[in-house]
Amino acid sequence: MGIRFVSTEPADLAALQKAVKDEPACTAGAWGGGVAAVEGFLRRVVADIGRLPHVRVPHAEFRNYGSGYASYVDVFVARRAGPDIEGLGLALCRLAPFAALFEPGIRSSSFREMPQLGRVADCDVPGWKEECRELRHILDQHGIALLDSQTLALPLDPRLRVETFLGDPPYRVFDAWFHWID
Repeated sequence: MGIRFVSTEPADLAALQKAVKDEPACTAGAWGGGVAAVEGFLRRVVADIGRLPHVRVPHAEFRNYGSGYASYVDVFVARRAGPDIEGLGLALCRLAPFAALFEPGIRSSSFREMPQLGRVADCDVPGWKEECRELRHILDQHGIALLDSQTLALPLDPRLRVETFLGDPPYRVFDAWFHWID
């Protein structure tokens, strides 16, 4: 796919400086084409996830929860044969080809659990092995790196400030890539 970053590392200071200002950290691919190109690309990723044999997408929030700004697209992934309300959260970053997977949870039309660093899932989620394998495969096909909790928990340079309701100082790498402000 030829995606280029300011750096290939999600904890690179130059990339994080762009992320906290809601600027893309890529110079090629969808991220080099502006907001509309990124949104279109992420919609194709979500559509591909929805076609997987073992998972489906009951909900994907592209509208920033109706107000404010989210630096990610919030995707709720359920088992193809399971209920719509039980599944995994997946945050697709709008600023770079990064994603974070979250532990299983319950979702309803009246309650949306916001992404939290403490809920990031690292490996195969117990009971979701095949589903996680399929998700990683699709993300890899699209050149999206699934970030782990160790990377996302790294401290953010204290000179960087993140406008977000999802976390408080001291900020972490997670806060730079996955933030929301109303």
